[in-house]
Amino acid sequence: MQYKSIDINQRIPLDVLYVALDSFLNDSYNEAYILEQLKLEFKGENRIKKSLRIVNKVILKSPLIEFIENHKAEIKQAIKKKQDRNYILIALLNSSFSFAFDTLQLLGKFLSVQDLVNGETIKKSLSSIYGGNRATEIAMYSVIPMFIEAGLIIRPKQGLYQKNEEVIVNSEVVYKIFSESFKSIKSISVIQEYQLRDPYFLFLN
Repeated sequence: MQYKSIDINQRIPLDVLYVALDSFLNDSYNEAYILEQLKLEFKGENRIKKSLRIVNKVILKSPLIEFIENHKAEIKQAIKKKQDRNYILIALLNSSFSFAFDTLQLLGKFLSVQDLVNGETIKKSLSSIYGGNRATEIAMYSVIPMFIEAGLIIRPKQGLYQKNEEVIVNSEVVYKIFSESFKSIKSISVIQEYQLRDPYFLFLN
């Protein structure tokens, strides 16, 4: 069986992604500065290099780069609000790494029918897509903490996840960029009405 490529094995603090996005929006993207930010978070040259590759892929080489360029003013305004900023960063992460997209979609699938989901349940589902190996588990525990940091989900107990019902999205561009990330991963140009009910969008409600 041919499994999908994972390509992510490192959690990136959202503050670092925010610095990268903000500098990109202001035409001052500086890889050396981002590297310095990562050095404050991580130890080890190899780990830092891996982290920089992920940041560059999410921001500089984003599949949504055209959308970002065309909506700079909206995004600049939206990222002033922490919650909207975090959602935008997660949408960019998901469009760059299908593993992150699939993980959030699976969380949405289970949390749309139950209040809590066990991490083992998510891992089992991801293993059927990406293989039941250590790399899948590492990737899962790279992206889920980012979802928690962003406020999409909470972890009431170790290994259990729940939708954050208190989150409020204020900016219209957040909905737009989530839709763009969905289209990017699905390789479609238009979202059909039934697709708006996809579990991926659960966390925008």
